Amino acid sequence: MTITRRLEEIAQLQVGFAFKSSGFTRNDNDVRLLRGDNIGQGVLRWENAVRWPADDSVDPRYALRSGDVVIAMDRPWIGAGLKFGTVAERDLPAWLVQRVARLRAAPGVDQRYLHYLVASAEFTAHVLAVQTGTAIPHVSGNQLLSFVCPDHSLLEQRAIAEVLGALDDKIAANAKAVVAAEDLIRARVAVTGASCSLGDVAILNKSIVNPQSMRAQTVAHFSLPAFDEGARPEMVAPTEIKSNKFVVPGPAVLLAKLNPRIPRVWDVVAPPDNSIASTEFLVLTSELPSTALWGAVSHPATQADLASKVSGTSGSHQRVRPEEVMELRIPDPRFLDQDVLAAIDALGRVGWSLRDESQTLASTRDELLPLLMSGKVRVKDAEKVVEGVV
Repeated sequence: MTITRRLEEIAQLQVGFAFKSSGFTRNDNDVRLLRGDNIGQGVLRWENAVRWPADDSVDPRYALRSGDVVIAMDRPWIGAGLKFGTVAERDLPAWLVQRVARLRAAPGVDQRYLHYLVASAEFTAHVLAVQTGTAIPHVSGNQLLSFVCPDHSLLEQRAIAEVLGALDDKIAANAKAVVAAEDLIRARVAVTGASCSLGDVAILNKSIVNPQSMRAQTVAHFSLPAFDEGARPEMVAPTEIKSNKFVVPGPAVLLAKLNPRIPRVWDVVAPPDNSIASTEFLVLTSELPSTALWGAVSHPATQADLASKVSGTSGSHQRVRPEEVMELRIPDPRFLDQDVLAAIDALGRVGWSLRDESQTLASTRDELLPLLMSGKVRVKDAEKVVEGVV
């Protein structure tokens, strides 16, 4: 018989403080507040973060630290998965907000192991079983702590965390390299010294397809959730997609027209066959390399201009008009010489390749996680698998 114990025996849980919205700021020098909106599936997202005055006295119990595992307690699960993440040094300083739970390891428990315990399918199943409410499903701290988990020794915990952590560390290194490449691309495009309208260098592709009519076994679906969860298309059967989509005819830049205050500009360097995109994207193609166009469109000044053109009163459903997007002023990539364009294109392909690799690493991690937790695969065997992909 498998020996188990409850999460409350190995973790300490803290629920956040009810910070008053009237005190929220957008000052970059203030402290970020970690709300449920800032928690994705295994990641923290700060695009729409609010802050709290840095000089205000707050109970230190609500101060987050590196390694903390955080879980959204309202709508803890959405279609993309469980809303949880682990705090890193880059996320600090930050305060924990009401309706978000923080887990820290009890003595004799490995903190990183807690992350993988929460990432397990069993924990998600537990949350789905105990959450209450229909309009806004929610879960309590006691319900989270009632999760029944394997009784791994500290040595086993560390071994599991180390082998899975090797994959996540490589994914994090790839993400850092992609950010560095993207920063360099923007910098190289910005020095053209000239500007133009987006419509001068890009074509807006409006070809629509009904996925139900496609004969392919799988299609590459470029959606907003896919962008937010790693900027890789979701490979799905076309019969699973119930609405019309834009055709992605080849290398392109996908620019989200929904909520442009959250920049979503996707450099589709090498789209797979049968690529389609959400109609919340504008599909832009050009005679120039897609990465050069991406560098111009994703420039901070361009994005600020884009955000100023929104229509709609709801903060969660603001959109920009395609005709206004095509009038945006951007750095003119036509003034870049061929060597620079080639270098920019190469950087884009490196980023695309690294994201592909990270997707493979994440799939390997997700396959190993339940096997290690259940003991069906030994750590030594898992280490051999990891060595083959890292």
